Order: sequence, then C-alpha cells, then structure tokens
Amino acid sequence: MPGLVTANTQEAYKRKLMRSVFTPELFGGITDALANKEQVILFQNRRGFAPYIQCGKCGWIPKCKYCDVSKTYHKNQSRLICHYCGHTTSLITKCEECGSDEIKTRGFGTEKIEDEIQLLFPEARVARMDLDTTRAKKAYEQLIYQFENRKIDILVGTQMVTKGLDFDHVSVVGVLNADNLLNYPDFRSYERSFQMIMQVSGRAGRKNKRGKVIIQTSQPNHPVLQDVIAYDYIRLFNRQMAERKLFRYPPYYRLIKIVVKHQNRDRLDLAASHLATAFKTHFNRNVLGPEYPVVGRIQMWFQKEILIKLPRDGKIQEAKTKIMEIINRTKSQPNNSQLIVYADVDPM
Repeated sequence: MPGLVTANTQEAYKRKLMRSVFTPELFGGITDALANKEQVILFQNRRGFAPYIQCGKCGWIPKCKYCDVSKTYHKNQSRLICHYCGHTTSLITKCEECGSDEIKTRGFGTEKIEDEIQLLFPEARVARMDLDTTRAKKAYEQLIYQFENRKIDILVGTQMVTKGLDFDHVSVVGVLNADNLLNYPDFRSYERSFQMIMQVSGRAGRKNKRGKVIIQTSQPNHPVLQDVIAYDYIRLFNRQMAERKLFRYPPYYRLIKIVVKHQNRDRLDLAASHLATAFKTHFNRNVLGPEYPVVGRIQMWFQKEILIKLPRDGKIQEAKTKIMEIINRTKSQPNNSQLIVYADVDPM
C-alpha cells in the first residue's frame, strides 16, 4: 500500500510557498516522479477551469438565470456553463453591476490544473480525464490506453481517475483539495471522503516499490484524514456509527426525503410548510425541514426538502402509506395543480 501524507495548504499560502495550486510536498513529489520516469495522477473533483468568476471591484458573480448557482468557467470553450441545466453564455469581460473589467477567476478545476502543470512541467505529457474530455465515443478507452502505455506522464481528472484503474508505473497520486469533499453538507460526506481518497490512493499501490499519496488540505488534523493516513476504517466506522445513532440517521433509522417543487416561490413555501406540519403531527420530532437544498432552484423550478426519520420497527409500509396520503391531500388543494412532490426512500 502507498504511504499517505497531508500537505497543509493554509500554511503554504501563509509562507508563500505555493507553486500555483501545488504545495511544496506535491510539487516535489511530481518533480521526483518525472525525474524517475514514473507517472502521476492528480485528482480534483471539479471540472472546468474555475468554479466561478468574480468582479474584483464589487464582488459580482455571474449566475445561471434558470438555476440558483454560479456558472463554471470553461477556458477551452471560452464559455460560462451551468453544470445543472447546461445553459451556456460567452465569457464575460465586464462586470454587469459596476462595469469594471477586473474579472477574476476563483478556485480551480481540472482544466486549470492541466494548464498549470503544462507551465510548471513543460517537458511532461499531460492529459485530462473528466466529463468534458470523455464525451466522444471511445475517448475514455483511448486515454486509459495511452496512460497504460506510458504515452502520458501526468493524468489530471475528476473521480473518473479514482476507480478500477491499475497502472504499474504510477508512483505519486495528488489529491488537490480534500476540503471540498470533507465540507459537503451531507451526513455521509465523511464516509464518502474516506472512500474516495482511499480509492484514488489505491492507484499508487505498487508491487515492487511503495507509491506516495499527497493530500492537500487546510485541515491536516481532521479526524477523517487521520483515519485515511492510518488506514483505519474501523475507527472511522465506530465514530460515524456513534454519531448516526445519536442523531437518528441510517443505518439506525430509515430516511425518507420529500422533495417539493413549484415554479412560484410563494406557492412552494406555502405547500412545503403545509406538508411539514402534517408530517410533524404524525411523526412527531422525527421530521426536519422544510429547507432549501444547496441549490434551491434548478431549471426554473424552486425546490425544498423535508426529511423524515423512521425507526426500524417494521412499520415502514404503514408510514409510506401515511406519507402518500398526506402528499396526495396537499396536491389536491386549490392552486396546487402545478405542485410536484415525490418521496425518495433511503436517498443516496
């Protein structure tokens, strides 16, 4: 198994040691691998060049007019693209709020990493594996074939690079931003972070020589990262199970997510509130919400979510019947003909 280390991005930025988006540890690891004629995989679970662009003067950020989310900058296409509905506009060079031309990119995706690698390591052969580069027929297989036959030195990619790949000459794997995984607002985010980092780490597993995994993070002492470094799944499992038992989450409780959608925000708020009140009357304190999710509007549909936690007492069918009864009663009320409500049992 490879050796895992964390690289503190906060400390590196403070001491001005960063080389673009690379800490000294990762930059040195890539340099050594290339010098030894070995291969590198860099993982960043965000495609595009930058997650968003922003006016440096007033802070304005261009957002999708159909979804409540900022548009991602794709440099190769010189376009701003919404990753939820696909709406595309040309790159904005002037702020629509104050007219300033101080438009700056914020954050980084796989495109930017590929660009920076080519600048810092001009002799290296670099390729990118994400949804944008694998749309064409057989593009994914061709990338795998080229990397396997050592025609690519550095492979940059999203979670596509984490799963099921076995290459003999990969000596360094870099996780560019572990914080994105750890800080996602979901009760499974720690479990998924552990899984994904362990999966991508496995790409540096070697038969004869020990590979190295460098995890860039501003939280090097985070318990999940400490579990990853120690290969201690049992410790993570025990801690997560204790938390889930305390806060009534799976596997101790069944989880039902009710998604409520409407094109009118006021009608949505009213209907979601009515549903939540009815659920709370029946299921008592095991109901959370209604709340807007991370993205509260997609393709002009506003949406809210209600979570219902059900004990594993064998009465799940009875609960489902009651939930559907409440949903149907709400949908049949006047002015709710446009309302969309659906239930997702044990959502992933």
